[in-house]
Amino acid sequence: MYSKEIAKLAGVSRSTVSRVINNYSNVAPETKEKVEEVIKKYGYVPHASAQALAGKISKIIGIFIANIRLGDEDFRVFRNVYISPFEAAIIDYADKFGYNVLVSIINDNNDFKKIRDLFNSKILSGGIFLGANNNSKEILELIENGYKIAIIDQEKIKNRKIKNYIIVNSDNCKGAYIATKHLIDYGHKRIAHICGDMNKYSGIKRLEGYKKAMDEANLEVKKEYLAYGDFTEAGGFDCANKLLENGNKGQITAIFSSNDTMVLGAMKAIRKMNIKIPEDISIVGFDDIKVASYMSPSLTTVRSPIIEMASAATGNLISFIENGVGSISYNTVPVEFIIRESTKKVR
Repeated sequence: MYSKEIAKLAGVSRSTVSRVINNYSNVAPETKEKVEEVIKKYGYVPHASAQALAGKISKIIGIFIANIRLGDEDFRVFRNVYISPFEAAIIDYADKFGYNVLVSIINDNNDFKKIRDLFNSKILSGGIFLGANNNSKEILELIENGYKIAIIDQEKIKNRKIKNYIIVNSDNCKGAYIATKHLIDYGHKRIAHICGDMNKYSGIKRLEGYKKAMDEANLEVKKEYLAYGDFTEAGGFDCANKLLENGNKGQITAIFSSNDTMVLGAMKAIRKMNIKIPEDISIVGFDDIKVASYMSPSLTTVRSPIIEMASAATGNLISFIENGVGSISYNTVPVEFIIRESTKKVR
């Protein structure tokens, strides 16, 4: 129902309906009560764009999901075992503050025009980016234009003049360091790493944490002990094959994977080679996705704090929208190490 129908039923002008909706004081109490009764009886939701033009804050934020790749391109968000729960956590947290969420997928750089249009029309008051490349030029331009932005998995922006943004990360480097040190403490010396997407900040920092633990233990990081994946199951399968082919089979005794999804693929490849986990090779992941505890063997992994990261990004963004912000909000959320059955001490 439109405002003109509400006005007709209440016997008032459309401008009076608008004043009641926007809680203006220059409306007689009996008129206000009459309009509110009609609204309650027939239902009326103000148009977001019209409210924005009137200077009201839109209680809608965007989730922009970038660069999701799966072997099968259907239902990319639904089937992504990391992004999907992250998105749900943001929606739940936004709802507590009375905010609605619009979800959009970024397939290529042309989709940033769609995002700018949403901000320019004032339909959105802010946005959260998931899965974006590190130091994305397009996101930087949105921040420079004054839009209120939170980014998950991103390094601090180098341009010191820009101060109106929010970044939230898990402690990627420390998590990777703990995971690798666990394998070292179990007596492993020839430890391989399945790297994540090196365009992502998490991929860079998790490789850094692995190298730090190896260096501290005076263990050599051989070129053949590194395989570069893309955070997908198919990527994990290919990387495990690459690591364990030829002379490395029987040499590498442990693998640290930059995420759990790649472990799923790596385990398939390892089983095809008739290598037993953890008897012949130990494996550690990162994220603690839901299926990690149900794998066989159950997966030793680093728990990435999805709920805490989602609440930090959403809470800070809403505070930014409603109260403004004068400085950078940079958040690193602690991780937790979970020991299960996929790792074993070297005899």
